[in-house]
Amino acid sequence: MLFTISCENHLHSDSDTVLARVGNRYLNLEDISNNFSVKMTSADSLQMLNSIVTSWVRQELLLQYADANLADSLKDFSKQLKVYENSLLIYEYKKRLVAHQLDTVVALSEITDYYNTHQSDFQLRENIVKFAYLKIAVQSEQVEEARTLIKNINDTSVNRTLAEKFCQEYAIDYFLNTDQWVPFYDLLKTVPVDVYNQEIYLKNNRFIEIKDHPYWYFINLKDFKIKEDVSPLAFEKDNIRNIILNQRKLKLLQNLEDDIFKESASLNKFEIY
Repeated sequence: MLFTISCENHLHSDSDTVLARVGNRYLNLEDISNNFSVKMTSADSLQMLNSIVTSWVRQELLLQYADANLADSLKDFSKQLKVYENSLLIYEYKKRLVAHQLDTVVALSEITDYYNTHQSDFQLRENIVKFAYLKIAVQSEQVEEARTLIKNINDTSVNRTLAEKFCQEYAIDYFLNTDQWVPFYDLLKTVPVDVYNQEIYLKNNRFIEIKDHPYWYFINLKDFKIKEDVSPLAFEKDNIRNIILNQRKLKLLQNLEDDIFKESASLNKFEIY
């Protein structure tokens, strides 16, 4: 093969430099030149060149072997290719139509209505909890204050802004959003506690404190729901929104097909015999 690799790591040769031949098909250097970067070392360029050429040769050998051994009736893919081409054309048109015409604003009332009329579809697959959690060093002088804060986090007297500031200053880790539903497994991955029966544990614990040197863990379980219960609306909002958007998309596309059919019928663009 007549080529050289320059100091700038570019492959240089005439555009018709032949790298390989399989039967009457040839691989030229210009066919693969875009695969190389100026940042590649000479060794890397040579390694990639060898890999590309070898891969091309193996592919061409297999192709030519298949061509020689298949009957002509098995080598005509024109119908399949046309079907595939048509599918791609329709898919691209529908995708652009949806991007321009689909209303993606879903009101909370619409989400709530869907939830209320489809509650049987929203069965929990795992236990979920609302909780507050704080991890603090054992030697910290604020351990007692941290314990009191998490124990009383749901009281209206607790200033959430000050609680957040306290945690940012003294806690190793924390979570104070007691209005958010979270899988119980996520909490168990955070705190060093062994739970053999989640349902029993949740029913019998509200405030939990664990000393696992060198840290204290304080957890306030505000609320919980057991798997197979009806999943709460707050936990399903995003899922319902996606369902509604998908329904809108399907309706938009169905209306598109119906409108095209009706318009074409009125203009005598087709006949059904």
